[in-house]
Amino acid sequence: MRDYLIVFAVLVLHAVSVRVAPEIGMALSYFFFGAFGVAAGVAAVHRGLTSGRRVDARWLAMALTMALWLCGVALSARQSYVLDNANPAPGDSMFFYIIYVVPALVALSSSPVAARKRWALGIDLVLASMLATLFYVRVFTLVTMEGAAGRPEAEAIAAMLDFENIFLAVIAIVRLLASERQREASFYRAASIFFVSYTVVVGYYNHFVALGDYPDFGSSWDILLDIPFAAWLLAARRGEGHGRVRWRPPVFLVRFVQSGSPVFMAMSVLALGLMVMRHHPGLGVAACAAAVLGIGLRSTLTQVSLVEVESRLTARQATLEGLAYRDGLTELANRRALDATLLTEWHRTVERNEPVALLMIDIDFFKQFNDRYGHVEGDECLRRVASALAGRIGRGEDFLARYGGEEFALVAPSTTLAGAHQLAHALREAVQSMGIRNEGSPYGMVTVSIGVAVGVESPEAGPLSLLQAADNALYRAKASGRNAVASAA
Repeated sequence: MRDYLIVFAVLVLHAVSVRVAPEIGMALSYFFFGAFGVAAGVAAVHRGLTSGRRVDARWLAMALTMALWLCGVALSARQSYVLDNANPAPGDSMFFYIIYVVPALVALSSSPVAARKRWALGIDLVLASMLATLFYVRVFTLVTMEGAAGRPEAEAIAAMLDFENIFLAVIAIVRLLASERQREASFYRAASIFFVSYTVVVGYYNHFVALGDYPDFGSSWDILLDIPFAAWLLAARRGEGHGRVRWRPPVFLVRFVQSGSPVFMAMSVLALGLMVMRHHPGLGVAACAAAVLGIGLRSTLTQVSLVEVESRLTARQATLEGLAYRDGLTELANRRALDATLLTEWHRTVERNEPVALLMIDIDFFKQFNDRYGHVEGDECLRRVASALAGRIGRGEDFLARYGGEEFALVAPSTTLAGAHQLAHALREAVQSMGIRNEGSPYGMVTVSIGVAVGVESPEAGPLSLLQAADNALYRAKASGRNAVASAA
């Protein structure tokens, strides 16, 4: 509330002072214009530096907008006091009053998708430079450095100001309506307040005051020009929490506006290029080409960036999926991957008209191994057994996994019971041939017991039935003295 009272008091002071001292009314108005412009710019810089963990360039761009407007004020004062020029539209000040929109347009048309890309900033700066050039040519096509030659030229300048201010007000409102975060809403709310009020106030002032009965500064009407900057100052000084999104915009609207916002800059260049084409056809054609190429290049590079991001996400997802299906100790597939593979191969038995075999493999006397040699050696034993089993598998379609603890499982598609027994004996011999010492075993070395089951899909049986059968077979192999192979009854 205090800020509102201070700003209101300064506005009243401006109005009263020019009434009380009309002989220096122009100087007083220039002073208040400068004070409000500086205060608005400082507030924008402060918000840009303190509104988040990173510097928010949008607020700094608006500070530059305020600075350019202040240049216009300074040049107007120069025309009035140094050159004694009473023309309502001197070319130098009009140029800055018009070009002030360029930094604001860059801020309002920035896309968060490419906001941190150097190429996006480069394209924006090229288009902004082209826009500034077009403004310069357009302004000095209508007026000279001393001012407008007549009322039609002055009205054309006023109409140009109306067009750009309305354009910026509409953009600011659109960006506000599509804001989904507090930080965005705070900036676009302040920008909307400023440009809407500036459009209304400056439009009325230009057409009915400057081009009416009060062509010079120094009347109480000058207070109107303070209002947009006072509104911006109050909006910028409000905390970021006050910029909270009051409604939840549809996701489609948010993405549509964010993706299409760079078009605003290109549209400005294109429109102004068409305006100057009559008197400067070469420049007009170059501006139109720059607008088309700029938006096309930006869209292409944005698409390339999105493809790169998608590729990285796909690779990361593949890595994570690999980790999710991989046993960290043995580097074999884990139980989750085994279940998925067994289910797939079970359903393919009908298609292939061939059975699938499941081998359950258990390291004999592994508890005694751990108790005698420790868990570090136990882990190394698991890794060596896994390596031996994987090295003995001859077919690429056979799937070996760590089932859990000291148990392993092997899914062998298109394998008969005889073939599964042959494979099981080969695996048992491969582990025994490593000769890993185990004094807790009657064999004196690490051995494995293997249970074998074979089955096909049927209404009476499923993959869990095959798993149970292989587990029962493993129990029979262990009951027979271990270091053996057994099949389901």
